[in-house]
Amino acid sequence: DRFCGELARVSRVEVGTERIFVFVVTLWEDSVSGGKEEVGTAAKLKDKAYVAIFFGAAWSGSCKQFLPPLVQVYKKLIEEKGKSLEIVYVPASVPGRTPEDEASFKEMMGIMPWLAVPLHRRPIHKKLTRRFQVRQIPMLVLLDSNGKTVHRDITPAVTHIVEDADGDTFADQFPWTEKRYTNIKQMLGESFLKGDGSSVSLKELDGKYIGVLFSANWHWHCRRFQQLLEYMYEKLKSEGQPFEVVDMDFSAEMRWLAMPESSYELKQKLGEAFRVEQCPMLIIIDPEGNVVTTEGVEIVNKDSEGECFPWTPKPLYDLFTLEPEILGEMNETVTCVILCEGCDKDTKALVQEQMLPIATEYFDEAKASGCEAGILFFVATETNDVVHQLRVSCEIGEASNTPQMVLLDIPDAGAFYVYDGQSITTDDIRGFLQAYDEEQLERRELQEDEEDAQQDSK
Repeated sequence: DRFCGELARVSRVEVGTERIFVFVVTLWEDSVSGGKEEVGTAAKLKDKAYVAIFFGAAWSGSCKQFLPPLVQVYKKLIEEKGKSLEIVYVPASVPGRTPEDEASFKEMMGIMPWLAVPLHRRPIHKKLTRRFQVRQIPMLVLLDSNGKTVHRDITPAVTHIVEDADGDTFADQFPWTEKRYTNIKQMLGESFLKGDGSSVSLKELDGKYIGVLFSANWHWHCRRFQQLLEYMYEKLKSEGQPFEVVDMDFSAEMRWLAMPESSYELKQKLGEAFRVEQCPMLIIIDPEGNVVTTEGVEIVNKDSEGECFPWTPKPLYDLFTLEPEILGEMNETVTCVILCEGCDKDTKALVQEQMLPIATEYFDEAKASGCEAGILFFVATETNDVVHQLRVSCEIGEASNTPQMVLLDIPDAGAFYVYDGQSITTDDIRGFLQAYDEEQLERRELQEDEEDAQQDSK
C-alpha cells in the first residue's frame, strides 16, 4: 500500500468555454478533403452554449460500445432538437495503459463526427484528465459557455435517450443540470422537526453551516457515528459556532433537526444528487447552500473536537496538520509537497509565500470551472508520521535546512517525481509542474517502509 496506506490511516482566452482549453490552441476535425486537419479552438467553440468533453480510448471496449449511441444522441440534440452543443474527444491518460497511437486515434476519429484534441498534444490530454478527475472511461463532462461544469458525467443520459421509452422527452430537457451544483440548502425543504416533535422553519438555518446527514437509526454503524457526531455537534454549539445538522432519519433522541417524513421526494432527490450508496454519509454545506465537502464522516472521525471548523477548502495545506477534509483526496489527486520541517522559521515562511500564488491559481481555476482541484498543494513545516513516511517512501533522506519538493501521483501506481533544482521560487514550482505535464521528469515509484513491509508479511 506504500504511502497510500499511510495516508488512509492518518493566461486565459476570452472566449467562453475556451477558459477550460486555455492550453489547447487547436483542435482536430474533418477537412474538406475528407481527411483531418487542425483548426482553431476559439473559432470552433466561441458560439457554443455547451461543450462536452469525451474522455475515451480506442483500447477500451466500453468506449467503442458507447460510441454508436453517443453519435446518435449527438445528431439528435443538434439536428432534431437544435441544441447549441459541441463534443471534444480527449484520449484519456490512464495509468498503466499505453497512450493512444496514431492508428487507433484515426480509427476513433473515423467514427466520431465531432472535434478532438490533437493526438500529439499529450500533455493536454494529461492536464484535462487530471482537471476532471477521470477515474473511469467513457466519461462525458458537460460544460457551459463560461467553462463551468454543468454535469460531471452525462454518459447515463446518453444511454437513457437511446434505450428508454421517454428518451425523446428526456432529450428535450438537455442540459440536465446536475443537482449537486444547485443550491443544496433550497433542496432541504421549508420546515424541519426537532427531537420533541416540534417544527422550525428554514430560517433556523440562516447563516449556518449545515451537515446533511444520511443515516439509519437502526444500523449499529450509523448509531456509532451519530455518537461521535453528537459530541462534536454539542461542542460546536457550546462555542457558539454557526453549525446545524439536518438528518434524513427522525429520532426522538436526536439533538439536531430532521426532515419530516412527508419530505420523502426531497430526500430521494438529495440521495440521487450525492449518489448515496451507503450510510452514514455527511455532506457539509455553507450558509449559501454550496457544498464544502462530501467527506463529513472522515471529518467527524479525524476532527472530533471541531478544531478545523468550518472545513472549507484551501489552496495550500500543511502536511503537518493534515486537515481532515483533505484526507483521502491525496490518494486520488496529484499532490505537490515542499518539505521544510528542518528549515528555520524565515525559510518556512518564504516557502509558503512562494507556493501560495500558484496554489491559489490552481484552486481558483478549479472553483471557477465547478470541478475538483487537479493538483493539491502542501508544505510540511514540522514532522509527523505521515511526513516521515513520505521521506522514507520517496527515499529523499532526513530533513535538512534546505527545502525539498516532490510531486506525488499516487493514482499512477504510486508514481512520484523529485525536484532537483537549487532554489524553490514560484516560477520554479510552475516549471516543475510544466515538466511533469510534458513528461520530462524521471518517474519513480513509492517504496514501502521496511517496518510496514515486515508487518504485512506476518
